[in-house]
Amino acid sequence: MSKAGRTAGLIGAAVGVLAAGAAAGVAVERTVIGRRSGQRAQLEAEPFGSLRGTPHVFTADDGVELYVEVDELKRSRRPAPPPKKRFGRKLPLPPEDLTVVFAHGYGLNMDLWHFERRDLAGIGKMVFYDQRSHGRSGRSPRENISIDQLGRDLHGIISEYAPTGPLILIGHSMGGMTIMALADQYPELFGDRIIGVGLCSTSAGQLDEVPIILPGLPGRWLRKLALPTVSALARVPDAVERGRKAGTDLSYLLTRQYAFGSEVPPAFTEFVNEMIAATPISVIADFYPIFALHDKYASLEPLQKVECVVIGGDKDALTPFAHAEEIVRRVPGAELVEVKNCGHLGLVEHHREFTAALLGMIERAEQSLVQS
Repeated sequence: MSKAGRTAGLIGAAVGVLAAGAAAGVAVERTVIGRRSGQRAQLEAEPFGSLRGTPHVFTADDGVELYVEVDELKRSRRPAPPPKKRFGRKLPLPPEDLTVVFAHGYGLNMDLWHFERRDLAGIGKMVFYDQRSHGRSGRSPRENISIDQLGRDLHGIISEYAPTGPLILIGHSMGGMTIMALADQYPELFGDRIIGVGLCSTSAGQLDEVPIILPGLPGRWLRKLALPTVSALARVPDAVERGRKAGTDLSYLLTRQYAFGSEVPPAFTEFVNEMIAATPISVIADFYPIFALHDKYASLEPLQKVECVVIGGDKDALTPFAHAEEIVRRVPGAELVEVKNCGHLGLVEHHREFTAALLGMIERAEQSLVQS
């Protein structure tokens, strides 16, 4: 590989991770062989990516094909033994027609929900899908990439795979923004069919003011440089992708720094790497600008009609916890959960706390349904 190729790959990895929240090229192949072998052993101990449902393909309103998996409710199953005592009791059976829909974040795919998919099995029918241009879904025309389009995609998924019955929506990062777009476009669904919402490590706006790398004004200045840098890298995708596949210890450290807020098993980092390494630099570049435009503060009102929990990490440098606090300030009655020593990928890093908070919301939503 040429020096230019290695440099492009490294810059692509660094800028993407720093600017997009563990959403750009992080290599799967490590340069330190011993550590890589240890990661693989731990990765095999927790079978990430092995939980699969019935596959489907949904065609969005603009013709983009979205990959969907459905885990049907099996009455004989219960959620796995929960991490906290308050879940030690026997859970009531969920409504026959309850559906829980999960929307993942930028640069990831449905496998992000591995722990929630494992530990919430039996809570209802669960629907997972890869956002457009991500995972196994088809590539979106650049002109159709927007948070609003993601909201329309979610509405289509609901209409196709959960046309009746109560709904619970759970989103991480960009997936949470997708739910906000749905609330903007279809507010009548909230409090009617939608009975609960879980927002994980997300924001309703002002992401363009979040600094990267450095605090304050220097960090905001560096954020402004990220867009033209990522766009330039997207014009030399072959060189960037070769650099990503070659791997660097720096990219590994950047992922640990910006995806997590504490020491995690190496397998967790490897799991995240394998998801984001599959996201082409051109997809990173196409989606990155939409976050600066994201402003859904005025669309949060419908969430007051449902059970809502907003969960964030105290060390999330990408969607800081202050953004979770601002959402709850505008959604009176929502539960705010701060997870300590937690970065942006808390669903992996502190999955027990996130799952516990989500299950609490689901239980309250089901109880309110019974009472109504």
